[in-house]
Amino acid sequence: MKKFELYSVGLLSKSGDDKFVMCVAYANSYAEVIQEIESNAGWITGTNGAFKVAYIVEVVE
Repeated sequence: MKKFELYSVGLLSKSGDDKFVMCVAYANSYAEVIQEIESNAGWITGTNGAFKVAYIVEVVE
């Protein structure tokens, strides 16, 4: 399986730093990750909250 990082849209904090939400997903291909995201209307949900995915990065180790 490949490792993918899913990121939210960046938000500007009070200190001026760019903040975002990120989670890791494991799948065989981009297509599988995109299919899962589309099945949830673009949302990633977890026990700590949910966010809309803005971009996906494949992690190459």
